[in-house]
Amino acid sequence: MGASNALRNLISVSASVPLIISDGKCFCVLTEVESDYEFTVYNPPNDAIIIKCDKFPTTGDVFFKGRNKECKRADYVLVSETEKVLMFFELKRSKSSASAKDVVAQLKGAKCIMDYCESISSSFLEENRIFRGFEYKYYKGYYMSPQKRSFERKDEPNNRTPETARILRGKDAQFRSL
Repeated sequence: MGASNALRNLISVSASVPLIISDGKCFCVLTEVESDYEFTVYNPPNDAIIIKCDKFPTTGDVFFKGRNKECKRADYVLVSETEKVLMFFELKRSKSSASAKDVVAQLKGAKCIMDYCESISSSFLEENRIFRGFEYKYYKGYYMSPQKRSFERKDEPNNRTPETARILRGKDAQFRSL
Protein backbone atom coordinates (compact mmCIF):
# COMPACT_ATOMS: atom_id res chain seq x y z
CA MET A 1 0.00 0.00 0.00
CA GLY A 2 2.72 2.51 0.96
CA ALA A 3 2.66 5.89 2.65
CA SER A 4 0.57 7.71 0.02
CA ASN A 5 -2.23 5.15 -0.03
CA ALA A 6 -2.19 4.74 3.75
CA LEU A 7 -2.51 8.49 4.30
CA ARG A 8 -5.25 8.78 1.68
CA ASN A 9 -7.14 6.06 3.56
CA LEU A 10 -6.66 7.78 6.92
CA ILE A 11 -6.78 11.56 6.41
CA SER A 12 -10.12 13.26 5.82
CA VAL A 13 -10.50 15.57 2.81
CA SER A 14 -11.09 18.54 5.11
CA ALA A 15 -7.66 17.98 6.68
CA SER A 16 -5.76 18.12 3.40
CA VAL A 17 -4.79 20.72 0.82
CA PRO A 18 -5.39 19.89 -2.84
CA LEU A 19 -2.76 20.20 -5.53
CA ILE A 20 -3.84 22.84 -8.04
CA ILE A 21 -3.16 22.64 -11.76
CA SER A 22 -3.53 25.90 -13.62
CA ASP A 23 -2.12 26.80 -17.03
CA GLY A 24 -0.25 23.50 -17.03
CA LYS A 25 1.54 24.30 -13.76
CA CYS A 26 1.11 22.36 -10.53
CA PHE A 27 1.26 24.05 -7.12
CA CYS A 28 -0.22 24.08 -3.63
CA VAL A 29 -1.04 27.04 -1.44
CA LEU A 30 -0.33 26.87 2.28
CA THR A 31 -2.44 29.46 4.07
CA GLU A 32 -2.04 30.93 7.53
CA VAL A 33 -5.55 32.29 8.03
CA GLU A 34 -4.87 34.06 11.32
CA SER A 35 -2.16 36.22 9.81
CA ASP A 36 -3.37 36.64 6.22
CA TYR A 37 -0.22 34.95 4.88
CA GLU A 38 0.13 32.41 2.09
CA PHE A 39 3.10 30.40 0.92
CA THR A 40 2.97 28.69 -2.48
CA VAL A 41 4.98 25.57 -3.32
CA TYR A 42 5.42 25.22 -7.09
CA ASN A 43 5.90 21.91 -8.87
CA PRO A 44 5.39 19.53 -5.94
CA PRO A 45 5.54 15.82 -6.82
CA ASN A 46 2.33 14.45 -8.31
CA ASP A 47 1.88 12.10 -5.35
CA ALA A 48 2.26 14.88 -2.75
CA ILE A 49 -0.21 14.85 0.10
CA ILE A 50 -0.45 18.07 2.10
CA ILE A 51 -1.93 17.64 5.56
CA LYS A 52 -3.31 20.51 7.66
CA CYS A 53 -1.98 19.59 11.08
CA ASP A 54 -4.06 22.39 12.63
CA LYS A 55 -7.10 20.20 11.97
CA PHE A 56 -5.80 17.58 14.38
CA PRO A 57 -7.79 18.14 17.57
CA THR A 58 -5.96 19.82 20.40
CA THR A 59 -5.38 17.56 23.37
CA GLY A 60 -4.86 20.41 25.84
CA ASP A 61 -7.05 20.17 28.96
CA VAL A 62 -8.54 16.95 27.57
CA PHE A 63 -5.60 14.57 27.86
CA PHE A 64 -2.29 16.40 28.16
CA LYS A 65 -1.64 19.32 30.50
CA GLY A 66 0.20 21.36 27.87
CA ARG A 67 2.78 22.72 30.30
CA ASN A 68 5.65 21.44 28.13
CA LYS A 69 4.16 22.74 24.87
CA GLU A 70 3.22 19.15 23.94
CA CYS A 71 -0.17 20.23 22.60
CA LYS A 72 1.23 22.47 19.86
CA ARG A 73 1.38 21.52 16.19
CA ALA A 74 2.67 23.11 13.00
CA ASP A 75 0.43 24.21 10.15
CA TYR A 76 1.24 21.72 7.38
CA VAL A 77 3.09 18.57 6.41
CA LEU A 78 3.85 17.76 2.78
CA VAL A 79 4.44 14.03 2.22
CA SER A 80 5.82 12.55 -0.99
CA GLU A 81 6.46 8.86 -1.35
CA THR A 82 8.30 9.22 -4.66
CA GLU A 83 10.69 11.79 -3.12
CA LYS A 84 10.78 9.96 0.25
CA VAL A 85 10.28 13.18 2.18
CA LEU A 86 8.13 14.69 4.93
CA MET A 87 8.29 18.51 4.95
CA PHE A 88 6.93 20.31 8.02
CA PHE A 89 5.81 23.95 7.67
CA GLU A 90 4.97 26.53 10.32
CA LEU A 91 3.85 29.88 8.91
CA LYS A 92 3.87 33.16 10.82
CA ARG A 93 3.07 36.74 9.88
CA SER A 94 6.24 37.94 11.60
CA LYS A 95 9.05 36.71 13.82
CA SER A 96 7.51 38.56 16.74
CA SER A 97 4.22 36.63 16.50
CA ALA A 98 5.71 33.59 18.29
CA SER A 99 8.84 32.71 20.20
CA ALA A 100 11.46 30.46 18.65
CA LYS A 101 10.65 27.85 21.33
CA ASP A 102 6.96 27.90 20.33
CA VAL A 103 7.82 27.38 16.65
CA VAL A 104 10.11 24.45 17.53
CA ALA A 105 7.34 22.97 19.70
CA GLN A 106 4.86 23.33 16.83
CA LEU A 107 7.20 21.55 14.41
CA LYS A 108 7.81 18.78 16.96
CA GLY A 109 4.05 18.44 17.49
CA ALA A 110 3.46 17.99 13.76
CA LYS A 111 6.08 15.25 13.69
CA CYS A 112 4.24 13.56 16.56
CA ILE A 113 1.04 13.69 14.51
CA MET A 114 2.83 11.97 11.63
CA ASP A 115 4.25 9.39 14.07
CA TYR A 116 0.67 8.80 15.20
CA CYS A 117 -0.48 8.35 11.58
CA GLU A 118 2.32 5.83 11.09
CA SER A 119 1.22 3.95 14.22
CA ILE A 120 -2.44 3.96 13.14
CA SER A 121 -1.41 2.70 9.71
CA SER A 122 0.48 -0.15 11.34
CA SER A 123 -2.32 -1.09 13.74
CA PHE A 124 -5.35 -0.69 11.49
CA LEU A 125 -4.12 -0.96 7.89
CA GLU A 126 -1.37 -3.50 8.57
CA GLU A 127 1.11 -1.16 6.85
CA ASN A 128 4.20 -1.06 9.03
CA ARG A 129 6.70 1.80 9.11
CA ILE A 130 5.24 3.69 6.15
CA PHE A 131 7.86 6.44 6.54
CA ARG A 132 10.88 4.11 6.62
CA GLY A 133 13.72 5.70 4.65
CA PHE A 134 11.98 9.09 4.47
CA GLU A 135 13.87 12.32 5.04
CA TYR A 136 12.37 14.85 7.46
CA LYS A 137 12.72 18.57 6.67
CA TYR A 138 11.50 21.50 8.76
CA TYR A 139 10.56 25.02 7.65
CA LYS A 140 9.38 28.17 9.33
CA GLY A 141 7.85 30.76 7.07
CA TYR A 142 7.65 34.42 7.98
CA TYR A 143 6.06 36.89 5.64
CA MET A 144 8.93 38.96 4.31
CA SER A 145 9.40 40.89 1.16
CA PRO A 146 10.85 38.58 -1.49
CA GLN A 147 14.59 38.59 -1.89
CA LYS A 148 16.68 37.54 -4.83
CA ARG A 149 17.42 33.84 -4.74
CA SER A 150 20.46 32.16 -6.12
CA PHE A 151 19.78 29.36 -8.57
CA GLU A 152 22.68 27.34 -7.26
CA ARG A 153 22.89 25.88 -3.81
CA LYS A 154 25.99 26.89 -1.91
CA ASP A 155 25.39 24.74 1.15
CA GLU A 156 22.80 22.10 1.84
CA PRO A 157 20.64 23.60 4.60
CA ASN A 158 20.68 21.70 7.87
CA ASN A 159 16.94 21.64 8.37
CA ARG A 160 16.72 18.06 9.57
CA THR A 161 15.48 18.93 13.07
CA PRO A 162 12.85 21.37 14.35
CA GLU A 163 15.60 23.35 16.06
CA THR A 164 17.43 23.90 12.76
CA ALA A 165 14.34 24.65 10.66
CA ARG A 166 15.09 26.60 7.50
CA ILE A 167 13.51 30.05 7.22
CA LEU A 168 11.36 30.50 4.13
CA ARG A 169 11.67 33.92 2.55
CA GLY A 170 9.00 35.54 0.46
CA LYS A 171 5.70 34.05 -0.57
CA ASP A 172 6.71 31.08 -2.75
CA ALA A 173 9.36 28.54 -3.70
CA GLN A 174 9.93 25.72 -6.12
CA PHE A 175 9.68 22.29 -4.49
CA ARG A 176 13.19 21.40 -5.69
CA SER A 177 14.67 24.46 -4.00
CA LEU A 178 13.23 23.42 -0.64
